[in-house]
Amino acid sequence: MLNVVAGDGPTAGRALGLHPDVDVLAFTGSTAVGRHFLRYAADSNLKRVWLELGGKSPNLVLPDAPDLDRAAATAAWGIFFNQGEMCTAPSRLLVHSSIAERVTEAVVRRAEELRVGDPLDPATEMGALVGENHLSRVLDHVTTARDEGARLRTGGARTLTGTGGSYLSPTVLDRVAPGMRLAREEVFGPVLSVLAFDDLDEAVRLANATEYGLAAGLWTSDLSTAHRVSRALKAGTVWVNCYEEGDLTVPFGGMKQSGNGRDKSAHALEKYTELKTTWIQL
Repeated sequence: MLNVVAGDGPTAGRALGLHPDVDVLAFTGSTAVGRHFLRYAADSNLKRVWLELGGKSPNLVLPDAPDLDRAAATAAWGIFFNQGEMCTAPSRLLVHSSIAERVTEAVVRRAEELRVGDPLDPATEMGALVGENHLSRVLDHVTTARDEGARLRTGGARTLTGTGGSYLSPTVLDRVAPGMRLAREEVFGPVLSVLAFDDLDEAVRLANATEYGLAAGLWTSDLSTAHRVSRALKAGTVWVNCYEEGDLTVPFGGMKQSGNGRDKSAHALEKYTELKTTWIQL
């Protein structure tokens, strides 16, 4: 059994995936590479493959959120933390239309306050993206979104060009429609899409309108609403009035094309064990 962490690449882990002596393989990385591991398993010994892949996580803010300023600050922190290169990043901010502008403005202000720079500098709040190729892909997402009708509220351009690093200014776009590429594909960068909704049913539909199902956030003061919406959201983890909370004793993982199985907690051991039945006639 092996755990593999890999980036994009059609042949990543091919030897491991095809090896007949490997019985279980757990992979963390992109959905594209996860598909290859499933194919390798089918072509070898039908090994079990457990996948923790990408996400397009929604963050729903309802009008009765207990603290809209905190919700906005957390939304900004969630998407800009680690330059947005997080599988659980809340890249889709779904806000009720009655509070959409207020929340968006607060996120924009926080984005413009962020100190972007050398990650070794203690004052830095957001560093560089992993490389030039990835920066180009992220910028292409921004350009395409604007061409499709989204409005750029802040960022969207390369910054600190003299440093030699792949820096992108924190980016927020609103007027994003559900069918836009930016609302459907994982960007894996500091780019936030803002979508407005008018009622709770619409919010849940928008949240679930993705091939991914890793995580979701919900901001409400109503506990019944929290339970009802959490059950309706197709995500492996739902945070209510918080985001990115976790503990080693609590299972983590996704559904749909975000993967299968669970990491952390006792449930993770199930990936590496087999159930056996033995009948003995005495």
